[in-house]
Amino acid sequence: MSDQPYIRLATPDDAAALQALLTRLLDAYVLPEQDAAGIATLSTFASIDRIVARMQAGLHHHLAECEGNLVGVSALRDDGHLVMLFVDTPFQHRGLARCLWQTALADVLTRSDPARITVNASGFAVPVYERLGFVRLGESVVRNEVRATPMEFRRR
Repeated sequence: MSDQPYIRLATPDDAAALQALLTRLLDAYVLPEQDAAGIATLSTFASIDRIVARMQAGLHHHLAECEGNLVGVSALRDDGHLVMLFVDTPFQHRGLARCLWQTALADVLTRSDPARITVNASGFAVPVYERLGFVRLGESVVRNEVRATPMEFRRR
């Protein structure tokens, strides 16, 4: 098997592996800037039940795998909000986040033509999103109990 990641659409059978990846990356990069309410909200967000529910509601999760291991994920909600874009630590700085983002965007463009796509970025991820073409809409704020920086990608 190749050591290069490949991307595929997730199924509910991937929920446990996705939960493990999200939990590990949230712990490392997102939870340190959250208060107790934010930690609880994000822990629920990463639960298997919530992952499966999002998939059943039609949210496409694109997974990056390498040698049978899940190493990244992207997902867009309502064809206009990037819900998640995570790359496992050993696979960062290899262009995988850009590939996952472009895959999610291409998927959305098969269904709709959004003028903009938003994301609520952790402090760690702001520079990553800026390199992907997103711009900050303001300073870090707490919304729905989670601290994040609102950002957007304009297509036009």
